Amino acid sequence: MPDLNSVKRVLIIRLSSIGDVVHALPVAAALRDSFPHLELTWIVEEMSADIVSGSPCLDNVIVIPRNRWKKQGRLTSPSVWREYFALLKSIRRGRFDVTLDLQGYAKSALLALASGAPYRFGWHRLRDGAALVSKSIPRRAESVHRVDQFLDVPRAFGAGEYPTRFPFFISPVAQHRVRELLKLNGLPENRKFAAINPAVGSPTRKWSADNYGALASGLARRYQVASVLVGSEKDREVCCKVRDVVTQAAGYDVQALPLVDLSGQTNIKELAALLDLCCVHVCGDTGSAHIAAALDRPVVALYGPTDPLLAGPWRQSANVLAHREHCIAECGVRRCAVTGTIGVSGEPGVARCLSEISTEEVLRKVGQVLGEDY
Repeated sequence: MPDLNSVKRVLIIRLSSIGDVVHALPVAAALRDSFPHLELTWIVEEMSADIVSGSPCLDNVIVIPRNRWKKQGRLTSPSVWREYFALLKSIRRGRFDVTLDLQGYAKSALLALASGAPYRFGWHRLRDGAALVSKSIPRRAESVHRVDQFLDVPRAFGAGEYPTRFPFFISPVAQHRVRELLKLNGLPENRKFAAINPAVGSPTRKWSADNYGALASGLARRYQVASVLVGSEKDREVCCKVRDVVTQAAGYDVQALPLVDLSGQTNIKELAALLDLCCVHVCGDTGSAHIAAALDRPVVALYGPTDPLLAGPWRQSANVLAHREHCIAECGVRRCAVTGTIGVSGEPGVARCLSEISTEEVLRKVGQVLGEDY
């Protein structure tokens, strides 16, 4: 392995998803703390670019416009292919000495190969031909969580055991916009609120809108905590359903405790600014859980088949709720063998280990996280 004290430029490759890019952020911090002379560049897809952009531990960020390419028809559009090859050439011009593939698929392996770096390494999970391009760095037995598994890479190069930190940058512009959004929606600046994200990517991981609505109502009645719903543009429908449940709940005073719906109104930087202000973040197995944990905010996470010890919010596994006693050997991350499929479409059913989580359980856990003041 090369001595990182003797090289200049290192390329980190972790393209997606949001949660995994957050989990990989401490790699940049570990390299910066241990080898401050290095010029660090990160390649990321546009959906996760805000996680690394502006980071004080990075010198450059290269963004791959995957969503735009997909809309243009990436396999059939000559302009996309021209842009892709121009990207590869620009990476080559970076004259990188070392690449660190923290993705471990063919698409990241091509980027590592295109860099022309004489030294190419990756984390322990190199699949889809990536091991033909980069040398895999073994995982330590004690590295259970994905954050620690990523950190095994700089450790192998002799990085010091500094405190794990997430060099995430939130701009003052994002902070100001979030405060203005809350004010415009009737939430006073001194009012404590829970940030609730009812959206997840997989049907097996969806705790219902009815449950989230009952949760928001319970937070108001039991702890006098307002709720702010978050999500992307495509999550507006589920947030609207949650809002309907809350407004129809008996005894809920929306004037005293406004229910704010900011779904589709924030980018990742603004979401992070919002999470940084909340007293607790309640969500499923999704990227916002990891952003909040990286900001050291309390997270109550509702998990289904994903192992929280591997990919739960960092150092908050005690706050993860899941009834994994219902899981059987045939269950997978994307399909619950207990509930099977739903309807003629064959869509996976909500995982039993998730659907068994009750609103009362979540309220009790939130109370524990908030502490005696509530």
